[in-house]
Amino acid sequence: MIKILVLLLASVVFLPSCQSIEAPSVSVTGSAVVETSPDMLSFTLAAEYTGSTTEEAMSVASGMISYAVSILRNSFGVEEEDICTEYFSISPSYSYQDGERVLEGQSAVERLRVSLHDIDRAGDMIAELSALDGIEIYNLQAGKSDKSMEIMKARELAVHDAYAKATVYAHAAGYELGSLISLSDSEANGFISEEAKTYTALSTASGAEYFSGVMEISDSVNAVFSLVE
Repeated sequence: MIKILVLLLASVVFLPSCQSIEAPSVSVTGSAVVETSPDMLSFTLAAEYTGSTTEEAMSVASGMISYAVSILRNSFGVEEEDICTEYFSISPSYSYQDGERVLEGQSAVERLRVSLHDIDRAGDMIAELSALDGIEIYNLQAGKSDKSMEIMKARELAVHDAYAKATVYAHAAGYELGSLISLSDSEANGFISEEAKTYTALSTASGAEYFSGVMEISDSVNAVFSLVE
């Protein structure tokens, strides 16, 4: 019985270890920014009118919007697919007299989202629409119709940046950079950010100016590389 126990203990001592040491690696985030010029402008066009009846309020507000749209289409070449209603409401309008709420009438509000692809005419368009009574223009945003090339370039440069960072870290730690283990967007949905950076005035016949910014399109990636001694 004693001999069997000794043999069992010996077999446990001399079994090869199942533990493994993970190979060294480095994880980095690479980022890049690509600049481009906008070629379009989007904005909100709105009209509001308070009338004595619902029919009057709706008719006048819609009339103001329709006239503004006719200018956009006939004078500035805005296509039907570039005009979209984003909000419409009709509601009672009240005022307070001697502490009591008094019904004034009905208020109609209509808002459109418009895209202008001839950005060089933005100043003239804004000046002409702003001259219309009851019309508001706001939420102006410069953009680019097709950003696919800039997005692809930003992603390519982000990968190069990740490789450069990983190389520096590897050498600083006394290793050589090995093969790529994984590569992924730093955001789950591959988010691309874009931001107006600088502004230059666009000349207009009317004297009004719209300032179009240089857009920055950025992206980033997460990369993991192996390290080699």
